[in-house]
Amino acid sequence: MPLRVLCLHGQGTNASIFRRQTERIRKMLPTDYQFYFFDGRHVCEADQDVLDFFPPPYLAWYPTPTTSFVLDAHGQIRDIVRKHGTFDAVIGFSQGAAVAASLLLHQALLGEKPLFRAAIFIGSPIPFSYRPDVGIDCRVSSGLGQKPAKVNAHGRPTTVPPHLLNGSDRLRDPADFQSTGKVFHDSVQYQMFHPDTDVVRIQVPTGHVYGSEDKWFRHSQELVRLCREDVRTVFQHDSGHEIPRAYTEEICDVIEAVFSSIGE
Repeated sequence: MPLRVLCLHGQGTNASIFRRQTERIRKMLPTDYQFYFFDGRHVCEADQDVLDFFPPPYLAWYPTPTTSFVLDAHGQIRDIVRKHGTFDAVIGFSQGAAVAASLLLHQALLGEKPLFRAAIFIGSPIPFSYRPDVGIDCRVSSGLGQKPAKVNAHGRPTTVPPHLLNGSDRLRDPADFQSTGKVFHDSVQYQMFHPDTDVVRIQVPTGHVYGSEDKWFRHSQELVRLCREDVRTVFQHDSGHEIPRAYTEEICDVIEAVFSSIGE
């Protein structure tokens, strides 16, 4: 039977670009793996690594991971599954990986059957939640809520670990993406999953690929801890935020090892 794999691109790229980025990997994998690529709904600025090589549109699953935008991203993935059928596994790069991880974490929280039986996360930032009662409330640590009175209504922690603050520039006032003026207010929230504050874990087999020079290096390491230890596979390379051609064989080994566990 063919193994159907949903492929989710990173922010500032698109499905066509992700198809090109994974071309060498897909050619080395078994021929019964079938890969399906889809676009996120939000137009955004181009990723600097693709701007000079690929034409627009440049897209994202969300422009910034507020609770409402994260919920919308989950809806996009669920819509793809409804329209195109079920998938055995998911492969995500960067934001696409974070969205897939977030969806699987929420399904674990809700006790739902996972949409995917395995997942590969490449260069992933740590995922965010759509629930204000989950994760770390990032508003104050990220400079989006300076008032001392801004306390999470659900008693969630409000201090982001320092090693995860490098990505705080992606947390922006949603009004930046609207034609109207600034509308940021207390109902806009950013809730970051973290293994020290959340007991939930992704239950399906996972593969993690990330580089020691990647700006999301520490984020990817924390995502590893949000997955079940007994069914996760990790490959760390010495490159940056990319799918490195030099490590194609090693990445394929991770994918095959994870996907081989489907159905066990």
